[in-house]
Amino acid sequence: MWQRVIIFSCLLWVLTEAGAPCGLQLECVPQGLCGLGSWNLNAGTTQTHCQRWETCCHISQVLPVGAPVNCGYSNPNGLDNTTPAHVDQAKPNEFPWIVALMKQKRQFFGAGTLVTENVVITAAHLVHDKSVKDFVIAGGAWDLNELFRPTVVSRSPARIISHPEFNNITGANNIALIILDVSFEMKPYIGTICWPNSEFSLHQERCVVAGWGIPNPDVPNYSFRQKKIWLPIVSKDLCEAQLRRTELGRDYQLDPTLLCAGGERGRDACQGDGGSPLMCPIPGHPTIFEFVGIVNGGISCGRENVPAIYTNIMQLKPWIEKHLNEEINKPYKTFPIYNIDYD
Repeated sequence: MWQRVIIFSCLLWVLTEAGAPCGLQLECVPQGLCGLGSWNLNAGTTQTHCQRWETCCHISQVLPVGAPVNCGYSNPNGLDNTTPAHVDQAKPNEFPWIVALMKQKRQFFGAGTLVTENVVITAAHLVHDKSVKDFVIAGGAWDLNELFRPTVVSRSPARIISHPEFNNITGANNIALIILDVSFEMKPYIGTICWPNSEFSLHQERCVVAGWGIPNPDVPNYSFRQKKIWLPIVSKDLCEAQLRRTELGRDYQLDPTLLCAGGERGRDACQGDGGSPLMCPIPGHPTIFEFVGIVNGGISCGRENVPAIYTNIMQLKPWIEKHLNEEINKPYKTFPIYNIDYD
């Protein structure tokens, strides 16, 4: 009898390993690797052979992406203890996926987010009228006055893909992909952020935006040292109600590709922060972040009860994945997917 128990236990262990089948033409895959609108056994039942961080997915819907890799790991203490960070200032290389977009290698005009070794996501309004010869991407930057540091690595764009339905008036579909000519090598000071796994981030109380924009409308110069501002995520209904009290008018409607954050006096993304990421910590992992938004636009900045508008990354995920999958030569890994035990 005890031999049968051992055999059954071994079989159960095999069935619950990552990648095990979970039904006829069904397979356990990491969360985020199952196509949108596809079969998800975990959502409909409490009984599954998959690990808790996996989804039971029909084999026809498994996304063609690489193996899970580390992503979203910040450097909460910074990487340079000799340089103190001030209030509302990021520590040196605290967010290693934020890159600076530079004209003639020295004039800052916006930020972007590294999502794979050679793909940067930014706002379309920054690059839709530019060619690949107009700018470079500086990874590992923190102080724009110290781009000569060995931690700063520059790359040139090979291709710019702006969303064809970008609307410069409403901010809808304000997103662009920058494909680099040479991939970044992953280092403690250069890394990738996590692709959002679900809409749960938008139900968190506060997330963070970081970039080099001006601190407030009264200060005309960019923040040479990267700033960071913690902001509340604002629901669609509340955002529309608040923005309808502004010059946008009582008929304003938030486009589905947008989300809102902020609305606190003196705390906001501002001019020069365009393209910077809005990032949310993963529940239970306060130093690991996922990418939920792009600084898009707003009415002035830092006005109470007037939230800023961000491009909604989760809503544009299908468009992003489509273009990544269409790349003919792929010297990069596809979007990192993280495995998390939520207990």
